[in-house]
Amino acid sequence: MGPFSIVGMYQKNFLRRFDKDIAIPYYSPADFPGLRCEEGSFSNSSNVLIRSYIYSPAKYDSSILLLFCPGIGPGHTAYLAEIETLCRAGYRVLTLDYTGCGASGGERLPSVNTPTRDIVELLERLHPREEIIPIGHSLGGYTALNLANRLPAVTRAVILSGFVSISDEIMGMVRLRLLANRVKRYEKKLDPVYGALDNRKYLAETKDKILWIHSTDDPTVSYRYNAKQVLKLGNPNVRVVTVENKKHNPEFTEAAVANMNLWIGEYLRLVGEKKLVSPEERKAYFRDKPIERMTEQDPAVYDEIFSFIGA
Repeated sequence: MGPFSIVGMYQKNFLRRFDKDIAIPYYSPADFPGLRCEEGSFSNSSNVLIRSYIYSPAKYDSSILLLFCPGIGPGHTAYLAEIETLCRAGYRVLTLDYTGCGASGGERLPSVNTPTRDIVELLERLHPREEIIPIGHSLGGYTALNLANRLPAVTRAVILSGFVSISDEIMGMVRLRLLANRVKRYEKKLDPVYGALDNRKYLAETKDKILWIHSTDDPTVSYRYNAKQVLKLGNPNVRVVTVENKKHNPEFTEAAVANMNLWIGEYLRLVGEKKLVSPEERKAYFRDKPIERMTEQDPAVYDEIFSFIGA
């Protein structure tokens, strides 16, 4: 790949199939007593089977439906700690696995805007009567932002480590706007509807209420090119909450972030060095590394979220 193959780099890193690494531990609904899960599915406009899920506690606020938008990766189960925390506070949570991710079909994620399209089509089938409040992390944060921009019924959204546009995400990698905008133009070709959304203009002018939470040391979605730029827009309806030492997971405690990055980083290094080869060797690496120590949720961050939702 040449130095200017920015679209090729983008395709390799984003537009591929995302499945679980069977060695890395994930929660299941059964890990949370009292958490109910209702599964559903539908064929989207590309004839791909999309799996959806509604999680709920025994009692919940029936006036609000939280819509959890996962980040890029192996589906919503990577976020069950977040989903369970939202349910435990008395809310029902709708989520899904995007095209090319997790339990849904598709050979790959066709576009960073495909999750937006999948969710819009899901909502068109469900016709929820409650207020929909999207909450998204990373690519899911961008997706939640798209939904707020596109859907008049969505007037509030929570963005965790999200990006304003794909070019702003790429800027954190290449620092060259010319190259980053090349990817944005490519995305508009892939999806002329959702790829053409102007989220910066929306964030500058919207009367919707947006809560954006971002860590200043995020190495995956640059704070500088995203949350910091949103803050500079000066829209009083858009609140940016800055945290530190949380890297790409501001909803986690600092200890959980440190454990996750240490253990997953070491695991991937050992796999790359072919020191963990068989499935048994890979699974054995995590036997003394409890999942709760990698996913502990930060109560202070959720105080911000629940205050926003309850306002």
